[in-house]
Amino acid sequence: MPHHEKVALAGVIEHVFAHRFTLICNDQAYLADLGPKGAEAFPLSPGLAVRLEGEQRPSEIKVARIARKGGAFVDVEHKKPHHGPKHHHPDAPADPRVVLAAVKNAGWTVVGQPKPKPRHFELLAQRGAGEWTELHVDFAGVIYKEKRADADKWRLPG
Repeated sequence: MPHHEKVALAGVIEHVFAHRFTLICNDQAYLADLGPKGAEAFPLSPGLAVRLEGEQRPSEIKVARIARKGGAFVDVEHKKPHHGPKHHHPDAPADPRVVLAAVKNAGWTVVGQPKPKPRHFELLAQRGAGEWTELHVDFAGVIYKEKRADADKWRLPG
């Protein structure tokens, strides 16, 4: 998991875009994200002087706490993304043999080796003479995502 630098800034809100906003601090603009629930708990408005603490991400600051200048901090909770009902994160160990057996039992023919990811494997597979498909398979062998294989990523066979 990436580690993000903790930041603390004080400045003035310049623009508001739903739950995101730009903060001007020391003549520099920062994009910050409160999340939908955070924006309900702390109403944003242009010209408002605020202090915030959060994590600097590549594209924005995920705000953990925010306060009006001189006021008390409001904690902001960011929920983890929801991946749908088939997306599992089981406690099973990462064993490519389990994944390959499950995919084969589901009628797929795999080309190459499974690519390990932190919580799943990605495989290039095909059913019969069908199109090449990228499969995402969790460590328990559950196929939770199927998508058309990208030719550049997989260097598709002839």
